[in-house]
Amino acid sequence: MAAKNWRLRRRENDAFVNGHPEIDPLLAKILWARHIDQPEQLASFLREPGLLLADPLLMLGMDRATDRLARAIESHEQMVVYGDFDADGVSSTALLLSALRALGAVVDTYIPDRFSESYGLNTPALERLYSMGARLVVTVDCGIRSVAEVEAANRLGLDIVITDHHAIPPVLPPAYAVVDPKQSGCPYPFKELSGVGIAYQLSRALYHKLCQREPERELLDLVALGTVSDIVPLTGENRILVQHGLDVLHRTQRPGLQALMCTAGIVPEQADSTAIAFRLGPRINAAGRLHSAQLALDLLTTNEPDKAESLAQQLSAINGERQSLLNEQVELAQELLSKTNHERLLFAAHPDFHEGLVGLVASRLCEEYYRPAFVMKCGDENTRGSARSIEGLHVTAALDTCQDLLLRYGGHAKAAGFTLATRDIDNLRERLEQHIASLIQADTFTQRLLVDAIVPLEMISPHSPVALQSLEPIGDANPEPALATLALKVAHVRQIGADNRHLRLDVSDGNRALPVIAFRQGDKAAALANGQLIDMVYRPSIEAWQGQETLQLIAQDIRIH
Repeated sequence: MAAKNWRLRRRENDAFVNGHPEIDPLLAKILWARHIDQPEQLASFLREPGLLLADPLLMLGMDRATDRLARAIESHEQMVVYGDFDADGVSSTALLLSALRALGAVVDTYIPDRFSESYGLNTPALERLYSMGARLVVTVDCGIRSVAEVEAANRLGLDIVITDHHAIPPVLPPAYAVVDPKQSGCPYPFKELSGVGIAYQLSRALYHKLCQREPERELLDLVALGTVSDIVPLTGENRILVQHGLDVLHRTQRPGLQALMCTAGIVPEQADSTAIAFRLGPRINAAGRLHSAQLALDLLTTNEPDKAESLAQQLSAINGERQSLLNEQVELAQELLSKTNHERLLFAAHPDFHEGLVGLVASRLCEEYYRPAFVMKCGDENTRGSARSIEGLHVTAALDTCQDLLLRYGGHAKAAGFTLATRDIDNLRERLEQHIASLIQADTFTQRLLVDAIVPLEMISPHSPVALQSLEPIGDANPEPALATLALKVAHVRQIGADNRHLRLDVSDGNRALPVIAFRQGDKAAALANGQLIDMVYRPSIEAWQGQETLQLIAQDIRIH
């Protein structure tokens, strides 16, 4: 694991903490560190806000999109919602399908197969949909780079409305309407909505147009599921949507989500962003990674409890298969990297990589080595890959510099997918190396760990995890609490888990001792002897086991004092 550079977010301010006795002192320290320190900011952050979103018609292209959809609904024209095979895409598809059907639309769905069709629009699929009677296709979470495919649809007489949230390409597809708040000239104030967030705003615009009211609040559980799973910043409108979505999820009447929470061991009333990120989202994603995303879509749209239970069991089994296979794939990637120079980037291409797992392998490598990672499954003619990147290196912009080598690509700052001719793999690596070399600075490859506050162990109590729940929903741009305590004495160190990958220990400040779990830090055990003094960054948590609740610390990083 790459060494981390600990940085205090902000110099502490006792006057702020003491001036807000109504706020738990630990929480107050974190809010100050994150510059949430003005009365209006505190009120907005600590109280669940109303569902206050910008007018969806501020999005460039939204008025034209809703006009076309409204016309199709009123004339009972056949339309198709065309989604993506990840959790955001599946959630978007389920949400828009539900909203359109409630408005009386004649609508079906289509999600391409990852293995035979790849990501995004493809011309053969559009031709099939046209031959089956569709005259309007609405994309969710995809399509912003599908120039040739939209041109082919136009020649057929098939209208395409694109809704997407990915980075904008140099040339937009010539669609009937393009809705993506990242496009130049779009006045919509919040640019970081997920695909499902944009689908929800499209639904709002349609409901306002056709029946002068808001869509059903019950759609928001899908918004929370897709938004958290897609790792977009949980700030601004995303935070508002997820807060309300979690509230709906706690009492969801959707049989698929009820069944999935049951199989994942989640008490619905306790579901939070962590439950989505680590238990629900991976199960939804696993379907499209190893089998068919249609399984996940069927789960989210079924009204039959028995069918939902069967599908949830299938997804959990597939997710277990995914976890086992991923460990093997990471070992293969590490073996390949051991034979190459990976000073600037991690580049692994091999026929034995699983196409559905290359993104997860890239994520693991990026986290472990703190370098941009490109992982590819090589085919005889074409190769498909995924990339993950680090702070300050925009991976989709890096691929922009190689677009003449790529058959298709797209993504965000930290994640992208791409396809290229297998013969061009070496050229791609060389070009990426050159691009990254031109950007790196002295500290580019030193990961920062932002610490909210340095606190004595005595500040941590069984109430602390409850108080810090006010930070929810936790995720990108609003991370889990990161508290530091220095000069803790170590005792009872042991490795646990498969391959001894995790670490358990006790720490003491001389007055009290608390148990610690350090996930994926088992390799540090050899350096931690009883009596050793360490510094630790962590968050407090309650561990429930056999009816007993115990305060424990979950370590984000450990270093010798």
